[in-house]
Amino acid sequence: MSRIKNKQLENLRLSFMEIYHYDKRLLFILFADIIVNAVLPFPNVILSGRIVDSITRGKDFFEVVFYVALLFGANFLLTAINTVLSKSREYLFIKLTNKLDNEINQKCMNIDFEQFNDSAVQDRILLINQAVRGNNFFTSLTTVFATVSHIITLVGIVLIMTSLNVWLLAVALAVIVLQALLHYVSLKYDRKYKADSVHDQRKTAYVSQLAKDIESKKDIVTFHMGGYILRKIEAFQKAVLAFEKRRIRVSGWIEIAIYLLSIVFQISAYILIGIQAFNGTISIGDFTMGIASLINFMSASSFVAANIVNFNDSFFYIRQYNSFQKFRSKYSEDADIRMEDINLDNIEIEFRNVSFRYPNSTAFVLKNINLTIKNKERLGIVGFNGAGKTSFVLLMTRMYDPTEGQILLNGIDIRRIDYEDYQKIFATVNQDFSLMAFSLLNNIAVKDEATKEETEAITELFEKNGMGERLKKLYRGLDTPVTKRLSASGVDLSGGERQKIAIIRALYKNSPVLVLDEPTSALDPVAESEVYHKFAEMSMEKTTVFISHRIYSTRFCDKIAVFNKGEIAEYGTFDDLLALKGLYYDFFETQAENYK
Repeated sequence: MSRIKNKQLENLRLSFMEIYHYDKRLLFILFADIIVNAVLPFPNVILSGRIVDSITRGKDFFEVVFYVALLFGANFLLTAINTVLSKSREYLFIKLTNKLDNEINQKCMNIDFEQFNDSAVQDRILLINQAVRGNNFFTSLTTVFATVSHIITLVGIVLIMTSLNVWLLAVALAVIVLQALLHYVSLKYDRKYKADSVHDQRKTAYVSQLAKDIESKKDIVTFHMGGYILRKIEAFQKAVLAFEKRRIRVSGWIEIAIYLLSIVFQISAYILIGIQAFNGTISIGDFTMGIASLINFMSASSFVAANIVNFNDSFFYIRQYNSFQKFRSKYSEDADIRMEDINLDNIEIEFRNVSFRYPNSTAFVLKNINLTIKNKERLGIVGFNGAGKTSFVLLMTRMYDPTEGQILLNGIDIRRIDYEDYQKIFATVNQDFSLMAFSLLNNIAVKDEATKEETEAITELFEKNGMGERLKKLYRGLDTPVTKRLSASGVDLSGGERQKIAIIRALYKNSPVLVLDEPTSALDPVAESEVYHKFAEMSMEKTTVFISHRIYSTRFCDKIAVFNKGEIAEYGTFDDLLALKGLYYDFFETQAENYK
């Protein structure tokens, strides 16, 4: 219990510090909220009784008018202040939510590919995104302050009611305790629901997005996927609905029980106060004040009971946020080698006894790979689908780490090199490359504005890669948005054009190592042939790794590695491998008709 209490105090302190550093006005609003909301019920509670007494006793009419004016004046003033505070809080809350959302986005950007590709991590990201819009620092602190405000209100109302009948205090305490127990049961079940349903919720969100995604639309239409996707949506929704049904049923019974408690208390209060009013022990005005107190008591006690029990859950976001921010990845490793320690003019990459299996898998996709890529060497990689070609590249670029063995850069284990610095060495065109729905310039230079020299360099790359004429036809040139998703003036590019832009982006990065994973898969034979020759020219001064199913395309490579069942089956030059008349030769002969 002491540990939980200390953790909650630490969460509360962190909330105060976060809000204090973000905007001190929020703390002022919260403290002002306590006072205003605590006082807000009392004009009705106290003055309604005074008005009734003034009327029943036949006192001066102006006294009644005075109490009525005081009641509405106090209510107006408190409501006006409360509205100003509420609207100010709403605006600052939106700003804070954006700030927290940006922090989560930044953290996501600093999670390496291996961890980001883990389903469990994706579940955590979904939870944290839900929390950003739910119980963040400010909402959690608001709940605590609101609870304090209601406690103050509750104390005042209990004192008023106790002055009328002391037995009401005992009944009130019993009701609060029972309400708290019921809220605890409800909260415990809700926590279990969140944990059990998050994976199904993520699946539902994913498949629902497919129905709205423009990238998927062509395949949906062509392969008549619409009915299938709708059935998948319904199936996943059904799974989530099963959780919701149980949660709603339990919470429904609990709400009925809480309502019955309120009925019992109200009947008890009416009887106790009513008897006194009937016997003349208290006035009609006191009876009216007691009933008004009763109504406010039920509201305040329910809020306090729920939030005292929910106190631990109100800091849900803070626990998730702190845990997520402490999430360590390759970006946060303490590396002892930086970019300036590496001779980028003489790069050598060595795979030494490397074996690899994907996380949560028992099957090795690469087995005992030993291979050295010399400086400025062009290595071609070929093999059947599933032979381990892309896995080889994922290890080389350190999207994953080897299960066994080492990968060395200039004799240094790459795990010792700063992860962000290491990524600067590579420019990659992946099979599943992506372009942003921003301008061509944004996609290639990865910035909003470029200098004249940068623009000229990009334009030159368009010319060299057969996209010069296409660029000239775009009325906004490099400022043309890719796709119409975010702009009506955007352009829908063909698969080949998109692939060429991905290649241009990789070349523009001007990294010493160029990795091309099936870079011509969307190109026609003529364009493909042109790209091969251009690759041979543009990669002369770069270390290049080139993966292709098209055997002839590797002819310009200095060395070729033939992968088969996770191993390097053959290795050598184009002529050596043809002379060997092994697997590479068989591949070449099978595809020879395409080259005649």
